[in-house]
Amino acid sequence: MKDWLSQPYPFYYSSIKSILGIAVILTVAVFLFNYIIEPFSYNFDEHRFSFFVISLLNGLLVGIVITAFLFLSRITVSTYFREEGWTIGKEITLWATLLLLIGIANFFLRELIYDNPNNSSLRYLVTEIVNTFIIGSFFALIAVMANYIYLLRTSTQNSLKWNELIKTPSNAKRGKSQITIKAPSEQDTLVFRSSDFFFAKSDGNYVEFMIVNENGDISRKIIRNTLSNVEEQFLNYKHILKVHRSFIVNLQHVKSVKGNAQGYKLTLDSTDFRVPVSRTYVPVLDKAMQQ
Repeated sequence: MKDWLSQPYPFYYSSIKSILGIAVILTVAVFLFNYIIEPFSYNFDEHRFSFFVISLLNGLLVGIVITAFLFLSRITVSTYFREEGWTIGKEITLWATLLLLIGIANFFLRELIYDNPNNSSLRYLVTEIVNTFIIGSFFALIAVMANYIYLLRTSTQNSLKWNELIKTPSNAKRGKSQITIKAPSEQDTLVFRSSDFFFAKSDGNYVEFMIVNENGDISRKIIRNTLSNVEEQFLNYKHILKVHRSFIVNLQHVKSVKGNAQGYKLTLDSTDFRVPVSRTYVPVLDKAMQQ
């Protein structure tokens, strides 16, 4: 179990857009589930609103709690909330925390939607939390496990296919053309042969290049630039492409591909470097690998 919980898992909370998308989907899902299924017994005589409105309020509450918690977490514990190092265990812990907060929020919502003098009792606090966990944990665990199995299977299949393509002799020749990477400052201009370039990595306001030097060794060169600017200057080189928001790689130096539920890792020739591939860039990588 410990090994399974430590397995890499996709991080879906890197942007406000993705957080809002998750919140909207769950708002609608909770509303429809409550209104259509009616999972718990209700005393309709205590309702201050119609059951439709109460179900809608329950759904909106879930969306608000999720949005607020994920947004604040990205700010206050940014080192924890990042793609690197995100695992199944962290994903499950996140949703357990959210279910606890939603249960507590449902307890306070009772005062608005139920006409009951015991709304603020400990009994109802425990009831709301338990009910939230009973329903929420069931769907959360199924969703996480099903998504993990699907992504892992897809990654394994893609990795096998790409590794076969890597082993297959290609007619494409390693480029000897000279590449000039210009930067805002002229002193940061880089000139190298395309075959000597391994990968580039974004590091804040700088970009780190791994290039073969005059002695045949791989050296690190850091210049003040942006990865987007560097990417534009590589557009004419089909074997050099962006595979992650922080990485550009030369596919002619890839010797193997390994996949997991979070994404892929590219191992490069004569190095121990592992270049990550985000799932967003998988279609681009798949097309390039087959050329």
